[in-house]
Amino acid sequence: MMRCMYSAVSSLKAHQTKMDVIGNNIANVNTVAFKGSRVTFKETFAQTVKGAGGAQDGRGGTNPMQIGLGADVASIDVLQKRGAVERTDNVTDLMINGDGYFMVSDDTNFLNRYYTRAGNFKVDGGGNLVTQDGYKVLGYMADDTGRLKSSIEGLKIDKSIVYPPQATKPSVPPIPGEEIVTFGGNVDSKTEQLMDDTKSPAVLKGSVIGEKVASGSTPTPSIYSFNEERSAAAGKPIYTQENENLSKSLGRETTIEVFDDFGNVHQVKLLFTKKEILKSGSPLTPTGETEWLVDAIYMNPDGAMITNGKTNKYNTSTGEADDEGASKEGFSYKPGGFSIKFDKHGKMVNSDKMQLKIGKDLTKGADALNFEISLSKLTQFSDKSNARATYIKGYKQGALSEYAIAPNGEVIGAFDNGQRRVLGRVAVANFKNSSALQKFQSNMYLETRNSGRANIGKPSQDGFPELNPGSLEMSNVDLGQEFTNMITTQRGFQANSRVITTTDAMIEELVNLKR
Repeated sequence: MMRCMYSAVSSLKAHQTKMDVIGNNIANVNTVAFKGSRVTFKETFAQTVKGAGGAQDGRGGTNPMQIGLGADVASIDVLQKRGAVERTDNVTDLMINGDGYFMVSDDTNFLNRYYTRAGNFKVDGGGNLVTQDGYKVLGYMADDTGRLKSSIEGLKIDKSIVYPPQATKPSVPPIPGEEIVTFGGNVDSKTEQLMDDTKSPAVLKGSVIGEKVASGSTPTPSIYSFNEERSAAAGKPIYTQENENLSKSLGRETTIEVFDDFGNVHQVKLLFTKKEILKSGSPLTPTGETEWLVDAIYMNPDGAMITNGKTNKYNTSTGEADDEGASKEGFSYKPGGFSIKFDKHGKMVNSDKMQLKIGKDLTKGADALNFEISLSKLTQFSDKSNARATYIKGYKQGALSEYAIAPNGEVIGAFDNGQRRVLGRVAVANFKNSSALQKFQSNMYLETRNSGRANIGKPSQDGFPELNPGSLEMSNVDLGQEFTNMITTQRGFQANSRVITTTDAMIEELVNLKR
């Protein structure tokens, strides 16, 4: 009779264990990436009262007679199904969109590794990507070129890193077909033409950029003229538009920024003026082709305007530029200017590139900057002039301004020079038997002999799942199921307690027989 009491006691213990698990599941209903557990029972060893008998001498066989000795816990399984998605828009919040685990470590050599589904990470004061408890998130760091290293280490987002400058000049060794500065857009065919001394004397003659002339000489009318008064006052050369009629021939002016080896920014103003090509003879007649002069002015940071063949070594009393040594140190391009030609259909008929040089006198210690401008994509139609640089190679040095994590785990840094570079990549791991992982603490798991060794890789590669940046995985606990399990567990506990009280009453009746 005592046997049924001990069977009920064993069941009470099993149901108490199940209630403990249910209580833990409900307690973690809002824990990031928490995986709920379930409890299954098994019958304990049964006592055999009579064994089975085989059929013989015309009699059939008999079944064994056994009495069970109660219930026990068969397993406590972690349910590894994925939880729902919670969008947070926090740049360091990550969710694995499939099977897998993040790797974290508290070891300086990153050999002591833990595994977690909780991606609520943060960046500490040292730039390390860590869990809320300070465990470093492991992955692959990149070198200065953005190439990932092969070793696993703690990910670091150091805001002190910089992006080195790139000069606006050809690559070494040369790359066939490489463009340095490319222009596109249109120059308006309705722009009035600029006449020079070889054309009919009946029209206005002039030039694009006029220089200071000797005293008593008559300067040639120019679109941009050397302003002696303003130059003397400022102590540097200044050119202004003073001839309204000639300025009508200026179809387009635009400024580009180029960069030397030190990342210094240099501004160059390009001027596009129209000249109509006339047939020789008398009278002069148009050929249908047009020519555009392309001139340039270097815009010095101190406000000076330096023209072709000049340096920034100018007389501070008059502002007049000095051209001594200009071929080596100053600003220059093709002597006599550069021109492009269009046929009567508005298509360019020459594809030469404009060569410019910014000498050491202007680069502040960097090597002279030699580059070319491709203008072959320009058109000449009856439309507004919008010729502009569509591509300029090079950039200044940049500091890290912000970062983001891509679905493939790449940590991409954005620099204030407009460039982007991979800083690192989050590593993920999976197991042949993830249900065999051992819970550690703070949503972390340990590798066990039954889980198998961790298979490490990169998100979105070699079968590993991608990440959901700016999201977290919620707990997979189903409250409805847990409350149902709670009711059935409570009823099972209650029923077994009744077995004990009933058995106690039976024993009491047995004791009372002697009275």
